[in-house]
Amino acid sequence: MTPGLRTGMLALGFLGLLQTAAFADAYQDGMTAFRGENYDQALSLLLPYAKDGNPEAAYIIGELYGPRSWGLKGENRNGVEQNNAQAIFWWGEAAKQGHSEAQLRLGWWLMKGGDVVKQDQAAGMNWLLMAANQGEPQAQYEVGLAYWKGRGVKPDPIAAYMWLDLCADQPGFDNASTYRDELARGMTAAQITQAKLMVQAFTPKRGN
Repeated sequence: MTPGLRTGMLALGFLGLLQTAAFADAYQDGMTAFRGENYDQALSLLLPYAKDGNPEAAYIIGELYGPRSWGLKGENRNGVEQNNAQAIFWWGEAAKQGHSEAQLRLGWWLMKGGDVVKQDQAAGMNWLLMAANQGEPQAQYEVGLAYWKGRGVKPDPIAAYMWLDLCADQPGFDNASTYRDELARGMTAAQITQAKLMVQAFTPKRGN
């Protein structure tokens, strides 16, 4: 290798490192903008990462486009118009990569239906179960209620007890123990024992 060729390759390598660092910095800037409610800037900075297959970026893009009922600060969209189709698309992209919060969002809205997406409780339950199996407490709560009431699945008191019990000790899920105990009053001792054994055997699974 000639000295000139070696120098050129080193320069290209250095340029590549600079581009990689700049790309990483833009991602962090996008996340900072999102946390600071600068949603239009966050969208601009994070969209390339979402398109590049970054599940967290895709999830955030879904949050930016989606309804504000999931706890984003305030109702001010700060430059990003609500677009339910885009929200569902990007939550779906993140969910397919194992992002538990995206699976929860997608599953919850499919269960609910309405203006956001056409109701499909079977598909919604599938996504909720994926999130619940990763240990996401809100998903576990929703899955427990679905098994209890037969939403998207056949009623199954044993599975309902298990999922409600798993999230009952999590902050903000006091209703889970109330519903679990109400459910238990209609179950046999053998069913309750089986449900408790399932709780003991549960181990959260990692996403894709």
